[in-house]
Amino acid sequence: MLRSFLVGFLLFLATNSVSAQEVDIEPTQNPAAPYRLFKTKNIYTFLKLDTSTGQIWQVQWNTNENRFTVPLNTNVLVAGGKAGRFTLHPTTNIYNFILLDQETGDTWQVQWGIKEESRVIVPIE
Repeated sequence: MLRSFLVGFLLFLATNSVSAQEVDIEPTQNPAAPYRLFKTKNIYTFLKLDTSTGQIWQVQWNTNENRFTVPLNTNVLVAGGKAGRFTLHPTTNIYNFILLDQETGDTWQVQWGIKEESRVIVPIE
């Protein structure tokens, strides 16, 4: 009985250590910071959010010369907002996020992309 318990316990530990290695842990960020970076499922692309205005930039990095920052939303959604007002939430679609105004509950669909015509932000009514 003790032997079967130990075998089961060791299997439990081995299973959990493997699954723990597969978890992608986000670095800690200050939710009230004026700017935050959000990971996308593309390893070379991040979204930079101005947490007080709702403005968003696509940040592309690479190991070669293909690095750039382009705006997704140049419109200030709230003038005079405080840091931490806006946040981004990923969706199941690799290219789409939901932008949330945490004070009013207003939401926008944010789509990033390599081609300019695929970058959009639209209100969700």
